[in-house]
Amino acid sequence: MNLLSFRSLTSLTTYTRVLLCCFLSLFITSNVWADSEGVEVKTLADLQTTLSQQSIIRGDFIQTRTMEMFDQPLLSQGSFLLDKANGLLWNQATPFPVHLVLTDNKLSQRFGEQPAQVITDKENPMAFYFSHIFLSVFHGDTQKLTEQFALDFSPSDANTSWTLSLTPKHAPMNAVFERIILQGKSDIERIELKEIRGDSTLIEFSNFNHQPQRLTDDEAQQFQL
Repeated sequence: MNLLSFRSLTSLTTYTRVLLCCFLSLFITSNVWADSEGVEVKTLADLQTTLSQQSIIRGDFIQTRTMEMFDQPLLSQGSFLLDKANGLLWNQATPFPVHLVLTDNKLSQRFGEQPAQVITDKENPMAFYFSHIFLSVFHGDTQKLTEQFALDFSPSDANTSWTLSLTPKHAPMNAVFERIILQGKSDIERIELKEIRGDSTLIEFSNFNHQPQRLTDDEAQQFQL
């Protein structure tokens, strides 16, 4: 597959999965962060008790996209920043640079040094459907999550990771995703999205940093779309 084709796939599909994976990531890591301070993650309620504890999360990601039309998986990696007050910065470094900025009502996508393309929630409401569900979770409205998914939680212990499996109940989620599986210990380690058509996306997170709990001037500027 040539670079243009890979970019086209990224442009059409990546940001939707990024929205879903990263908002789920913020929900879980903000809760599981307490586990490293001695709080056991035994129930889903344990995950929700510290819902608002961390306002900013920075880290790295490796994404593996497996598609039935290709023999080899599509690999990408980079860094991200999630800020409850402002949104998401997603910087793909390889195989080519892609810079995504997501706010509550705008999405900016830029390839390399090309001009950024910006869409709004009014121009493409479905692109923001997933993000609005999980933004409501960050404000303490976990009812939205249970309305959309059947939840199956397996607790962690000293030797195993916790697992949270989400099975979509309604359209449009259940028309795209068969199941979403999250796993982790003191921080989330992986999110896997299994699609109805047989494709899958695995995002592995690492190098979490919750400090400083404020945006730098450069980070804040990137959210000014």
